[in-house]
Amino acid sequence: MSITAAALLVWRMFQTRPRRTIVLLVGYGLGVAVMVALLAVGDALLVQAQDKDIVSGGDVVVLPEGIDPEVLKVGGVAGMFLAIPNARYFVRQVLLGPRFADTIVAVSPEMTDKLIYVRTPRGVQAALARADLPSRARQARTVTAIGSPEWTDTLDDRAWITPDPAHTLADYDQFHRPPSGAAGKSWSEWWYFNFAGADGLYGYLTFAVDQREQALIRVAVRLPSGRLVRWSEGQPASAVPRGGSSFRAGAQSVVLANGSYHIHLIHGDFLADLQVAPIPGLEFPPVERRVGTFQSGYVAPSLRADVTGHLQAGAERIAVHGVGYHDHNWGLWEKVTWEWGTASNATYALLAGLIYHPSLVGQEMFVSLYGAAPDHPGVLAVLRASVPLLDAWHDVPFGAGRGLLRVPGRVQYRAINEADDQLNVEIIVDDVLATPVERVAFLQLRGRYRLTGTVGGRAISAEMPGFAETFVPLPLRP
Repeated sequence: MSITAAALLVWRMFQTRPRRTIVLLVGYGLGVAVMVALLAVGDALLVQAQDKDIVSGGDVVVLPEGIDPEVLKVGGVAGMFLAIPNARYFVRQVLLGPRFADTIVAVSPEMTDKLIYVRTPRGVQAALARADLPSRARQARTVTAIGSPEWTDTLDDRAWITPDPAHTLADYDQFHRPPSGAAGKSWSEWWYFNFAGADGLYGYLTFAVDQREQALIRVAVRLPSGRLVRWSEGQPASAVPRGGSSFRAGAQSVVLANGSYHIHLIHGDFLADLQVAPIPGLEFPPVERRVGTFQSGYVAPSLRADVTGHLQAGAERIAVHGVGYHDHNWGLWEKVTWEWGTASNATYALLAGLIYHPSLVGQEMFVSLYGAAPDHPGVLAVLRASVPLLDAWHDVPFGAGRGLLRVPGRVQYRAINEADDQLNVEIIVDDVLATPVERVAFLQLRGRYRLTGTVGGRAISAEMPGFAETFVPLPLRP
């Protein structure tokens, strides 16, 4: 249809039905206007997305999961209160860690559009504030960087980016207030340590309290001779670290001082004095999850530590020179079981965990691989794995006259992530300690880890000693 014919048709319509024609033309015009406005907004957003200085500068802007970058650019309300959890850990261990050592030159943590209230002679005024670390902003050349020599890092700024390891340990290892009443009846919180020496010595140490802060100390040590020393001791009262740095229950104690844990144990003819000195940079930050009746918190202040001291069991006195691990757990533990494991050597440290509870569905095992080189420790990859495969089952004695318990001789799982990293983990179990827990047996496994795969485009192949935990069902075999 020609333009002349179309114009004639519109004119005829206007003559015969003028009101209807006007309404149609106005509606069409509004539609075109809205479309032009939307296209203009889209073009503006595209230009902004290509401008790295629109938000803060740098080559990459990292936001919390679930936050749309456009929120910051167009000033959305949701952008006013965002924060990255465990930001200090994320900066030190991930962005400035070994994974991106060849890629990231500088990182500038920033706070943007933080709502604050300022008291002035005219009263309290609302304001929006932003903040950064001056030295880091200059290194990253962000738009907030100030060239004035007076604009320098404070002591708190420097502590944020390079904290004193002793202060970090003290922050991580504070105990929590349990829920009161019936809601907290299954509450438990504990410090856990394991250690191993080259002579076959290894052990597990647990310092726990319940809702009423009654303490339970559990010790299991396999001596170089093969003898197993195992005992537990309850104490009606304890002193736990809430603002302090020590756990004391009767004659048993753990004191955190000068960046090391000093452990003293005495029970019958067993005596232990150990010092656990964490290797800086190998840590997992505090996390807590609550779903329905489930509550569980976890932090691993030390994925690898130097352990020294001595043990005495009867007439055996043993000097301890080995490596260890320390974590801290808290929560409600009714109907809770888990899969867990850790291993390390001078090059890598591995941490894996999966929790089971009726309130949790679709769970995958969390796997984190760290680079352990002293000059650049930190996260190499975070991956997910399905439920570990347990095989090579065999029977072991379970308690005096209680029969045989079927336990695995090997544990396997494969972990992957969206960055095309993959890690195959095989644990050859060398020793098993079993503890009955209601209708299941809690297994503590000592074994040899074999890691193969690809992380960050680099091949991984390593063997290292480590520990694992799992649960197997009862009943026992006769």
